[in-house]
Amino acid sequence: MKKIFNVLLFVLGACMCLHAEDIITLCTGEDIAAKILEVSTTEIKYKRMDNVEGPTFVVPVSEVLIVRYENGTNQVFEQQPKAINPYAYVAPVDYGTAGKVVPGMKYSEYRHLYNPSDYVRMPGDSHSPVAGGICSFLIPGLGQMICGEVGRGFAFFGGTVGCWVLTGVGAGLATSGAYVAGSGYATGGAGLAATGIALTLIGSIGWFAVDIWAIVDAVQVAKVKNMYLQDMRNMSSEVDIKLQPYVSTISTGYAKTPVAGLSLAVTF
Repeated sequence: MKKIFNVLLFVLGACMCLHAEDIITLCTGEDIAAKILEVSTTEIKYKRMDNVEGPTFVVPVSEVLIVRYENGTNQVFEQQPKAINPYAYVAPVDYGTAGKVVPGMKYSEYRHLYNPSDYVRMPGDSHSPVAGGICSFLIPGLGQMICGEVGRGFAFFGGTVGCWVLTGVGAGLATSGAYVAGSGYATGGAGLAATGIALTLIGSIGWFAVDIWAIVDAVQVAKVKNMYLQDMRNMSSEVDIKLQPYVSTISTGYAKTPVAGLSLAVTF
């Protein structure tokens, strides 16, 4: 009986030893059975449970998801987003405009060469399509103006004002016609009211259409201007280096001596 009791104690102690370990779960999903020695704000020092007397390992906290300690408590490590390097190289986008655009072109000259739906935002883009659309939603034409197309912006603003005026005139005529028709002292009130209602509808529909058009156009203007500026930056950064061998002759007195060399041509 005593032997059986001793065996049970041994088995129980062995099970406790097996579970007396810390578990380090990495962000990759890997579990490490360990004996943690130290936890700092930047790293965790531990020994592997399969070799407790062996070397001490170090793992950065940024690579650890959670640690489950032998006493049953857990410690979760919040992962910080990796910083984006603003100076990292980004491959240029080819919009298929090689040989078609040159520096100094006006928007009206190059806008048909780009498809706004192909736009890819790149570091250094100076115009925001979202900001342009919001500005033209608040004041039609303002989005075009902040992108440098002042004349285009005033055209949309003028169209909106014209629609407002037309709506106001129509509302006035409709009110006057209704008053004349209701007074009974003059004829033509019904026709005047109908004309006023028609002008009011035309002005209201026109104002809505111009407003939507201004928003869409402001977004497209910002995208196209950014695409053109991207092409200009790509052109300015292109350096063509050509190294070519050449063979020639030089005159030395009455004889000509052949010479060979390399020619270097740099185009930028």
